[in-house]
Amino acid sequence: MSIKHLIRLLWKNKFRILIPPILVGLAVFFLTQNMPREYESKTIVFTNPNTNRGATDGGVVRMDFYTSNNLFDNLTLLVKSRETIEDAVLRLLAMHLSLAEVVPSIIQEDSYRNLQQHIRPELWEELAVPGNLEQTLLRLREHYQNIPGSPIEYILREHEHYSIRKVLERLYVGRKSSSDMMEISYRTNDPGICYHTLRLVSEAFMERYSGMKEMENTNSIAYFQNQLTKAQDKLREAEGNLKAFMTQNRILNYYEQGKYLDIAKLEHEQDEERSKRLLSGTRSNLDEIQEMFQNFDKRQVIIQTISSLQDEIVVRDMEIQGLRSQNGSDAKIERLTAEITNLKSQIEEASTELFRNSNSLQGIQRETLLEEWLGLKILFEQQKQSLDVMQNRKAYLSGKIEEFAPLGAELKKLEREVSVNEEQYLSILHGLNMAYLQKYDLEMSSSQKLIDEPYYPKTPLPSKRMLFILGGSLATGFFGFSLVVLSFFLDRTIKSAPLAEKVTGLKVSGAWIDEKVLSKAVKKETLYNRLRKQFYNNIGKYLPQQGKKVILFYSLKQGEGKTFLIQKLVEELTDQNRKPVYWGSPEDAAQISCESLSYHHETAIYDRKDTYWEERIAQTEKEFILWELPNIEELPLNYSLINQANVLVMVLDAERNWNSSDSRFHESLKEMIEIPHVIWLNKLKDDELEDVNGEIPRERSFLRSKIKKILS
Repeated sequence: MSIKHLIRLLWKNKFRILIPPILVGLAVFFLTQNMPREYESKTIVFTNPNTNRGATDGGVVRMDFYTSNNLFDNLTLLVKSRETIEDAVLRLLAMHLSLAEVVPSIIQEDSYRNLQQHIRPELWEELAVPGNLEQTLLRLREHYQNIPGSPIEYILREHEHYSIRKVLERLYVGRKSSSDMMEISYRTNDPGICYHTLRLVSEAFMERYSGMKEMENTNSIAYFQNQLTKAQDKLREAEGNLKAFMTQNRILNYYEQGKYLDIAKLEHEQDEERSKRLLSGTRSNLDEIQEMFQNFDKRQVIIQTISSLQDEIVVRDMEIQGLRSQNGSDAKIERLTAEITNLKSQIEEASTELFRNSNSLQGIQRETLLEEWLGLKILFEQQKQSLDVMQNRKAYLSGKIEEFAPLGAELKKLEREVSVNEEQYLSILHGLNMAYLQKYDLEMSSSQKLIDEPYYPKTPLPSKRMLFILGGSLATGFFGFSLVVLSFFLDRTIKSAPLAEKVTGLKVSGAWIDEKVLSKAVKKETLYNRLRKQFYNNIGKYLPQQGKKVILFYSLKQGEGKTFLIQKLVEELTDQNRKPVYWGSPEDAAQISCESLSYHHETAIYDRKDTYWEERIAQTEKEFILWELPNIEELPLNYSLINQANVLVMVLDAERNWNSSDSRFHESLKEMIEIPHVIWLNKLKDDELEDVNGEIPRERSFLRSKIKKILS
């Protein structure tokens, strides 16, 4: 459907579309005359979501988009929680019950009287303490909790101003853009109730939120204190184990002691190596000197004597050194010293005797050689004793190292355990300090602050009356428009020439308007003349130039207007001074304003032989024979008779439905027809007629003519 067809359709059904919305608008207008006005109050709360942090994060928290939205969702749900609304509503009801008389800034007269209708006077006196809100609230809570099904429970469930469900429906909570501000608004038909409900809801929300935060902080402190005690016990136990281990193994500083043993061992090995080299050299020199005395017997005796004396000197010298190292008796040391001096004197005498009797092979004096031998002998014995002491010292150091080395791993383990417990203790101590700081912060200030206090609404909100009227009218208009468009698409009638050509497969040669819906502005005579001439011109090309012109009319249904249209064609032929004749039934012939040939029985047309009608056509003096066939639904078709005509015209009512039975019958008819076959539409609407015959002549205003020109 094109725009032009849509506009035509809407214009044709303008009253169906416009009148119902007007009626609905008027009905809404009268029904909403006494509609109550609503009042609205708002408040803005600064939420500061950054304060919602743990006690151990040091106040540093990463706030991203999802975290921020989650925090605001939590705050919104807390505002709209049942307990928050219930607490606010109970306080509001207690405030109204405690009033000795109506205060317009708290509750209007109508609302106060409505509340009195829901609570009987005895119950009112039982609950209310005039002028004392807290006592009234205490009694109200006790009554509400202990007596289920009471009027108070009904009021909190169903009353317009105190119902928890209805308060939630009128309460709006939203975030202001992407800020930390949260807006809470409430609307109702009483300004005092609106203001105090919003104020009490805000106070209940902030009180509950502060209580939740304090409870979280109290739990955090208790948790950290408990964990701190456990961590302290574990730290003390680890430190005790470390102390016992170091005491048991006599460890002052493991790393310094280990370093000392390592250095001592290295120095001892160097001294031992040096002592071995000196002992080897002393032995070599001593052996060489002793070889000088091997050829003298007496010298041997003297040497043996000297050797024994030397041994005694060495023994006494070692005893003196032992006594000195042990801080022995001085008297004994002096005695041994005197004995050594005596023995040395004896050695000198023997040496003098020895060197007096013989000389050394190298020409060294006996006295000098003896003294050299004696010195080497004493040095050798001293070096030998020192080497033995070094061996014992080496064994001692090796034992200490083997004993000290495995202690490092165990000591490291104990020190690590102490370090871990100490870090855990310090971390818990830090968390406890942060929890105390947060508790102090919550005590000193609240993270929830009212930026804009709730205000008393003095003027009502703009009325929605016009919105209701407009919405009802538009909805009704849209519904009517939808019905009109839907009825157009559901309409199965012929209604237009293109559709008639589509369903029948024949060309439309003419159409006639539905005269019942013609307006007074239409120039009927001009229109009728154009319609008659259009049909005559379209079928004229099928008629012979000379001789008789036979036009055969039929329709598939009874009452489609064959006789009516034939009369219109007769009028056109009469205007042209042509001579037509009508052939049809006597009843129809009475409606035709020309000469007619009627037959009394419809079957007569089929009883005659074909040559009979050929002779009748030849004998007729008239130029045009307008032949109307009887109802073809009731009588058989005479195809040979039909094919004698010049053109076959199917009269089709545009208001009738075209069904599948019509299609099958019409297809079988077309198979037998050999002459031109056209359609003459009857009862066509004016908007569809313009597509066939052009613009309908009528009187139009200037504006309508312009619109018509634009749409055309």
